[in-house]
Amino acid sequence: MDERAQELLERIQRWALPQGPIECKGTWLRQVGEMRLAPDRPWFPFEGEQWFEGDGIEFRWKARARLAPLLRASVTDAFQGGRGLLVARVLGVIPMARSRGPATDKGEAMRGIAELPWRPMGFRESRRLTWRAPAPGRLHATYDDGRTRATLEFQVDQEGKVLGCAASDRPRLVGTTAVDTSWRTKASDYREFDHFRIPTGAEVAWMLPEGSYAYWRAEITDFKALR
Repeated sequence: MDERAQELLERIQRWALPQGPIECKGTWLRQVGEMRLAPDRPWFPFEGEQWFEGDGIEFRWKARARLAPLLRASVTDAFQGGRGLLVARVLGVIPMARSRGPATDKGEAMRGIAELPWRPMGFRESRRLTWRAPAPGRLHATYDDGRTRATLEFQVDQEGKVLGCAASDRPRLVGTTAVDTSWRTKASDYREFDHFRIPTGAEVAWMLPEGSYAYWRAEITDFKALR
């Protein structure tokens, strides 16, 4: 790892873990937010919980969304055991969407990397996660388990706050085809929970030829370390 990458990783951890390293099995959070299915579709609210396992990039997200006054949906999004999964059901039983396979694995691995600010002890070099810093304040993370490879670029400020990340090739489902598409996240409103400093505001967008399409935004309402 180059020296600039090492310095950025240390800066992030000093900011996110102001009392020093914390022994834990992972982290958990609760969030409220809204999402939409297309640029011309309305936003609908959701409530979610998310579990981050260990200090890698594995996660499991479960949400309940209100699509209409009397119509509810449940969503599970995960990257576990090197495999990605997306499942959505209306009224908890009627299939609405389901995605598995190499493109889903890559897309969910990218989400797992992008959400490291909610699991900041993961900002370190490991067997499957490597780092480099091509320029000041820019930190590239690459996940590679021999089957799935994914790279993102984090933007880091002078204090060590992660401001967001970007990728040029996250798979996006267009009809039944996965198309590599530019993708951006924003992180904001850092607060301290359970000895961690984490961003409590987040927004995610696809960068389409016709412009930015924000499709998910949320606020963290609770957070804790899993000991």
